[in-house]
Amino acid sequence: MDPFILNRDAILQHKRLTFVGEEFVPIEKHLDSIENYINVCFVDEGIEVIQHGRVVALRSTDRNRLSSAFKAALYLGKYDDMDNKKRFLTKMMASSHSYEPIRGESILFLYIGVGKPVYDHLITHSVGRYTRIAGGQRANLPWGYEVPTEARNKQYFVDLNLPRIEEVIQTTKGLNEDTEREQIQAMRSSLPVGYIMPPYLLEFSEESLVHLFEKRIFEKGAQGATVDIVDDMWRCCISIDSEKWQYVYDYHGPHVKGWSQAMRKLRDKDYSVGELMDIGMEAGVLDIQVDGEYSLNDIKLYDLIMNTVGKPPKSMWEKTV
Repeated sequence: MDPFILNRDAILQHKRLTFVGEEFVPIEKHLDSIENYINVCFVDEGIEVIQHGRVVALRSTDRNRLSSAFKAALYLGKYDDMDNKKRFLTKMMASSHSYEPIRGESILFLYIGVGKPVYDHLITHSVGRYTRIAGGQRANLPWGYEVPTEARNKQYFVDLNLPRIEEVIQTTKGLNEDTEREQIQAMRSSLPVGYIMPPYLLEFSEESLVHLFEKRIFEKGAQGATVDIVDDMWRCCISIDSEKWQYVYDYHGPHVKGWSQAMRKLRDKDYSVGELMDIGMEAGVLDIQVDGEYSLNDIKLYDLIMNTVGKPPKSMWEKTV
């Protein structure tokens, strides 16, 4: 297996990240060490490590999907082909049945160059989160500052917050001649909210990841920085097992919200097919006509429903913008 090479540019060159100087925290040295020991502890043990953006998937327990296949077969009493990898997807997930076969399967993620607000959002998903290894603020120095995605003037936020972070580090190390040395557990109260945390680990069960993806990227309203990181997690999952996680998207993706919206509107408004077609014409999503009449055979009913009554309402966050 080829050695894992950490994509440093995805971290150090990220447009919203500004790191403190090497004289404050030797970040390059730390990244070299992390890369080396990822290979020693995971790759050399035959584990494929995947990075996307600022997220590294270190380990997935459902290797080749055989563990969940065995569990699904036992659950359904199918003893002749217990290595059937599709059974959980086609017989259980597709029918919205039990997710027990993947509840005990997990993925361990390493986060590098991620701001504290994103960490706070991720740890709210506590059910099915088996591991949290985050360097405590009592002993670990911040790595820099992450500008919020909503910021209009990036440099303003950097100029406002990065000097404060560097001052905290200087005071903690006793490098500030004008201020008495202080312990980091005291100085941490002076850090801006968006400081970049040292690298940390979170391990989620695959069932909990389904719900995390629903809330943070499939549904609208999550904070932009959190969306970026959860999207990196999602892309790692796709790289690990594209078929499994495509099934997750098919049955939990953003379109599912539209389905629910469509069914409620059709029930509440009691629309006829003709009324739906009129709505589609008014909205500009239906323009197939022959001699001034609708060509029914050319109208895709699913597209008509989704483009007229299947659009989810704005989230509470979008309404406040």
